[in-house]
Amino acid sequence: MEGDLEELRPFPPLGPAVRVLMVWPRFPSSYWSLEGVTEIVPERSLMPPLGLITVAALCPKQWAIRLVDLAFEELSEEDLMWADLVMVSAMQVQRDDVCRTLQRASKLGRRTMIGGPYASSEPEALLSLTDHVVVGEPDEIFQEIAADLEVGSARRLYRVTEKPDISRTPLPRFDLLALEKYILMAVQFSRGCPFTCEFCDIITLYGRRPRTKSPAQLIGELDKLLQLGWRKEIFIVDDNFIGNHKAALELARELEGWQLRNRYPFGFATEASIDLASRPELLEAMVKANFSRVFIGIETPSAESLKEAKKFQNLRRDPLDCIRFIQQRGLWVMGGFIVGFDSDQADIFDRQIEFIERAAIPWAMAGVLQAPPTTPLYERMKKEGRLIQGGLEFSNFSPPNFRTVLPLPVLLGGLRRMLLTLYDPRRFYERVLDSLELWQVRPEQKAPALSFLYQLRVLFKSVWRQGLMSDYRRDYWRFLGRLMLRCGLNPQKRRLGFELALSGHHFIRYARNVVETLEAESCRAAVHAS
Repeated sequence: MEGDLEELRPFPPLGPAVRVLMVWPRFPSSYWSLEGVTEIVPERSLMPPLGLITVAALCPKQWAIRLVDLAFEELSEEDLMWADLVMVSAMQVQRDDVCRTLQRASKLGRRTMIGGPYASSEPEALLSLTDHVVVGEPDEIFQEIAADLEVGSARRLYRVTEKPDISRTPLPRFDLLALEKYILMAVQFSRGCPFTCEFCDIITLYGRRPRTKSPAQLIGELDKLLQLGWRKEIFIVDDNFIGNHKAALELARELEGWQLRNRYPFGFATEASIDLASRPELLEAMVKANFSRVFIGIETPSAESLKEAKKFQNLRRDPLDCIRFIQQRGLWVMGGFIVGFDSDQADIFDRQIEFIERAAIPWAMAGVLQAPPTTPLYERMKKEGRLIQGGLEFSNFSPPNFRTVLPLPVLLGGLRRMLLTLYDPRRFYERVLDSLELWQVRPEQKAPALSFLYQLRVLFKSVWRQGLMSDYRRDYWRFLGRLMLRCGLNPQKRRLGFELALSGHHFIRYARNVVETLEAESCRAAVHAS
């Protein structure tokens, strides 16, 4: 750990009984924000801020902690004035609300601190907005930071370079959460990824040696959630759950026994690399533990672009065969897709559409390649003089922050056409049906129970908003009819099918909004090019 930058700025001691207000900033509308779904279901947000409640567990026991999640509640002046320290964690996509929150707290004379991926990627950009910036993973040194705050010796910048042993990380403070507000619960088993993808900042922020908790540690977190009354799906937020495949296998086997003992209270979803298809024993163990969904970074059907990006794990076998194998062994597949590699030709958009439809991936996150700070791609673009100053990305639907080989109007126009095609209501729901037919549900997979009143409320809202008021209502009703004909006798497929029907209310509309933005960007790019 090292600290620097304005070390002599005096900060008064906070004393031993610090009142901490933890704030999770709002996300702008995004692929994963699922606003359309939260218009229908009682929950108000997809997942809680796991990073903040993990830091809360690292705080001294005598500190008083409150959490405000701006996804569904307002940050009041009373909240801010109560706090001795306002602590924020965020990703870069939340930067606008980060700035607003820190500025509000500073104007009221509150001490502020920020950590998380945004702070770790761009600490210098935040030092003008906040009193303290924490770079890296603070698990093993947060007691030192807390002591510095208490006695008045806290630094402006803490740079943690060592990767902590997360088997020592305490149980997150799930009790701080308004559990009823979230669609999914978040837990973490591992940090880091063994691969070398050029555009990925996971390996630069968290390292290439996956570090894991013990199975008993994660099961302790599940026991706590069970005790607090959680009974819905859990997302294991690891960037690559199978990065340490031996540890993942051990955990999956332990989870199977835990599920049996507790009558399957939770379903699981996670993220994994495509080489999961080469590990049938692990895949089977995950299914037996009641995993049902997996997000895979497929990126592109172009072998040349995968080689360029150093995503060699996607080149070992035919990616379509891998996806099909995973679907047939019991996991429903979501996927990430990227356009804008140097190797991409003008036909890449049609190739992406064809692959996504053949693979039957309804939730296809298709976006433009970006070069996040800290990544090898960022360094390469900088070396080649291709970085665009002030072009830091907000999302994968923003123009790239470097000069691409494909002309920008071609790139943005192609992405626009991809999104219009993939999220055309008829084609989206057709892909949903195809995905359900390919997904081979196993007897061990059980959906967590939802109350009859919950289901009835969601059904009525869906019928009203989608079946009566939307402009895609004919496709909605056609899909529901075909769903009942094809999957009506399979409760798992029937339930997932209805959830996917709801998701159309977000993805169809969000794609249209993105297309409008891309059209404006394309016009600006064309004018600039001329």
